[in-house]
Amino acid sequence: MTRPALVLDFGGPVLLTPFELVAELPGTPAHALLHERGPLATVDQPDPTWADLQAGRITERHYWDERALEWDRHTGHGSDIRAMIAHLYEPPRPALVREQARALVRDAHAEGLKIAILTNDLRAFHTEEWIDGIEIVGDVDVVVDGSVEGHLKPAPRLYELLSERLDVGFADMVFLDDQSSNIRGAEALGIPSVWFDVSDPDTSFAEVRKLLGLAEGPAHG
Repeated sequence: MTRPALVLDFGGPVLLTPFELVAELPGTPAHALLHERGPLATVDQPDPTWADLQAGRITERHYWDERALEWDRHTGHGSDIRAMIAHLYEPPRPALVREQARALVRDAHAEGLKIAILTNDLRAFHTEEWIDGIEIVGDVDVVVDGSVEGHLKPAPRLYELLSERLDVGFADMVFLDDQSSNIRGAEALGIPSVWFDVSDPDTSFAEVRKLLGLAEGPAHG
């Protein structure tokens, strides 16, 4: 029987989101822009643009372009999305990566499973030097980056490239992603998928482990 391959979206399941990082920056423009937005939006402070993204009415790039324009209005630092992201993610450091993701990759390796990162924006948002400083990227077998390939999730071609490079069929993957549209795109191809809930990471990782046949990992509050 074929062992399933683990496929991880990078931003969200592996890397902490900007919406989480700004919690440590109260009183800053980044906090004003992103606190309780996106997946952490509340009833009292909804994020309609994020809701449009989840419903598939706009793309993830469109969402971040809108946030970058707001960033420029708040700071006057320009609307370059890469500059806004760098403000939160520089320098590369271990605290940016979820411990549950590290444990999952480690345990999947121990079981001999293939592991991939399937991302839309790794090199669009980060420099090669920054990527080299995030150790977990070097711990996977394959990285497929839509910003390099010219196809973005949920375009079928990006999933096809993943399958080709992993040498694994769609049905023999388990995919974790925090964007509903990317999950829908994967499931349309027959890829078993788990939507990553940024507000409840432990439950999402537990579901992936169950599908992979791995023991439960560490829980984090």
